[in-house]
Amino acid sequence: MPPTPAKYYKGLSKKQQTRRMKEIKKFGSKGWKDPSAYVGFKTDVGVKTRKSSYTKSWNKLFPNAKSLEEKAKATGVPLKYIKESYNRGMAAWRTGHRPSATQQQWGYARTSSFLLKGKTYHTADSDLVKKAKAESKSAKKWWDSLNSFNKRRHNIIE
Repeated sequence: MPPTPAKYYKGLSKKQQTRRMKEIKKFGSKGWKDPSAYVGFKTDVGVKTRKSSYTKSWNKLFPNAKSLEEKAKATGVPLKYIKESYNRGMAAWRTGHRPSATQQQWGYARTSSFLLKGKTYHTADSDLVKKAKAESKSAKKWWDSLNSFNKRRHNIIE
């Protein structure tokens, strides 16, 4: 199992961090089809949720595009690829997430990263990017219009 990012423990006491590490190992080792793998972590209770930098940037660019359908319409990326990225994010939630982040929040953050050429665009969802670009001229045009995502300033550079 790869090392867990420090942000998955931010805001937790030492005792809670130890407990969370055990929860991540427990739920991460379960199969993705096992419904018991998607029960909320006990260490999520009472911790304030933070939005991902990709979600913040998405909301600045498209304040009215919240749903997956609206994101598809705004970018031209086919809905089926956005849904697949969302579903992968929901499944990845069980292997570790920031304290108090829900499965749905994790899925939406992943789609924002995917659409803004963030980390998932280049790594975990790169296969979806290739398929979407091959199938849709508007998807290729969207991603070609974004040169890179600047994490430091949290905005798009063209």
